[in-house]
Amino acid sequence: MFELVIIILLSLLLIKASLKKYNRWKRKKQLRGWVAETLHQRDTKVHKCLLSSSNSKNDDDTGTNFYTAADTRTLIGSGKLDPAENVLQLARRCRLYGRNCNGDTNQGVNAITEEFYDEAFIKAKELKSMKRKRDDVPLLYGVPISVKDCIAMKGALQTGGLACRASEKHRSKTDCLLLSVLRSAGALPMVRGNVSQIMMLPESYNLVWGRSRNPWDLNRVPGGSSGGEAALVAMKCVPLAVGSDVAGSIRIPAAFCGVIGFKPSSTRLSLKGSMRPRKNNKQGSTVIIPSVAGPIARSVEDCALFMKAVWNENTFCNDTTIAPLPFNEEKYRMNKPMRIGYFFTDEWFEPCTAVKRGLLETIEGLKKAGHTCIPFSLPTNGWEIYSLLISINAADGNLRSFVEALEGEDMVDSYRPLYSAANLPNIIRPVIKQFIDKRRATLLACGRDGGISSYDFWQKCAELSIMKNKWDDAVRSANIDAIIFPALPIPALPHGIAGDFTAAFSYPFIANMLQWPAGVVPVSTIRCDEQHYKLEDIPIDQRDHFAMIAAKVMSGSEGLPIGVAIMTRGFKDETCLRVMKEIESIVDFRPEPKAYLRKVT
Repeated sequence: MFELVIIILLSLLLIKASLKKYNRWKRKKQLRGWVAETLHQRDTKVHKCLLSSSNSKNDDDTGTNFYTAADTRTLIGSGKLDPAENVLQLARRCRLYGRNCNGDTNQGVNAITEEFYDEAFIKAKELKSMKRKRDDVPLLYGVPISVKDCIAMKGALQTGGLACRASEKHRSKTDCLLLSVLRSAGALPMVRGNVSQIMMLPESYNLVWGRSRNPWDLNRVPGGSSGGEAALVAMKCVPLAVGSDVAGSIRIPAAFCGVIGFKPSSTRLSLKGSMRPRKNNKQGSTVIIPSVAGPIARSVEDCALFMKAVWNENTFCNDTTIAPLPFNEEKYRMNKPMRIGYFFTDEWFEPCTAVKRGLLETIEGLKKAGHTCIPFSLPTNGWEIYSLLISINAADGNLRSFVEALEGEDMVDSYRPLYSAANLPNIIRPVIKQFIDKRRATLLACGRDGGISSYDFWQKCAELSIMKNKWDDAVRSANIDAIIFPALPIPALPHGIAGDFTAAFSYPFIANMLQWPAGVVPVSTIRCDEQHYKLEDIPIDQRDHFAMIAAKVMSGSEGLPIGVAIMTRGFKDETCLRVMKEIESIVDFRPEPKAYLRKVT
């Protein structure tokens, strides 16, 4: 009798395991079907505005004029530029460079997820027929824009790089508040930009839309998670793009692609109505460290124009969580000399030689322009900042919210190192820490198998509050208008290493945790003799696994863009933009990407 019971129990367990395996297979088959159908719809969509024989220049964009957002508005408002023709020119460029070419996955940047050329073209023709006085031209009148995949736009999917969001039921029926405001300002949403899976890696690769590439070097990433937007702006496919930023997702791609990105104060711009890359759109961590939308452009003036367009009564009335502060033109245009603090290292990840040079040249330029630049002592260093951010984001343990968000989809390989570390049994963590370097040991200590207690989580939140006060006090004590520092310590990464190298992205985290405004401006490119990351140049406690990866990143990096970051105290966004504009004017960055015109090796 006992043997029979054992046999029955084992049989039931075997059946349960078989059913579980079958259900996983069935779910993955369903997800693959959704992705295949979505890609088929995208790739077979007819764009009527591009079919006309008079506009059939799909294989040649010679003679295409590119205008900034500000110039586009001015020229259309004065009747010197046809908004519909401008949409066609940029649409052809998007088709030529923004997608994989002729189905060849080894050619093209693959920055675009969905295309809405006809919709933009029709709206542009309506604008053309409207008669407006020069002083009555909306701020983004006729400006074609790209919109990040996760931001709700009528008729588009919001996948967040997730296959479970690629079904028709996830196609947006309405615009989110931000898109509604942008349309009211005259913007023409034309394409959607690619993102990373679950939108938490500094690359733009997922199993729905594929891998995006950097227009400066197709063997490298454009950054993430707003990588598609930065790549499109860098290639002059659009003058302005809408990204979002919770841990550098606007500024990392901007730095990697040699363009300008701006993250506003975290409560000055709404993402109301857009998806969250977590199951059932429940992303509790953003209550503590909010995600915020912002612009990516080729000029600071265009970023300022974007902010003017969205900081209005329409936004303030429809989202009462947003501070009702209109754009302060006087603060942005102010000409008096500024007092600017700077630091070269956060003490967690030493910048490469080229990045230090770029920052030093920027400081010297600011001094020559009459500004005062002084060293700024960090109230908390990168060891504390990075550890705290990871502790808060990993509080649930085992990457639980990430895995749940996938809803049965396979995790991309880049997440594997993070997943493995998150799932190490607590009992062996102290042992492993004894055999690895200090930085990896620090990161390993930030999480626990099974997550941390509510009490420990609230302690982390209290530490964050203390850190905010320290930074606020330090900036006020130093009596500085802004802080400048390395945008990133290294240039764009080769494909496939993002998950092993997240430690290099501590610099952008500072502004997210403080909820302060911050931007990135390109200042130089890497020289031939700067393609190195030597151990003797960095502190002893950084001569480790990450330093060896950094050395590989620097190999073959000649010509890649590097940038500086600018940050001000909360709600001083206009001052931040003013410093960005001053640096842009002083540096006058001119290099352009060329690699997207060639095939990847």
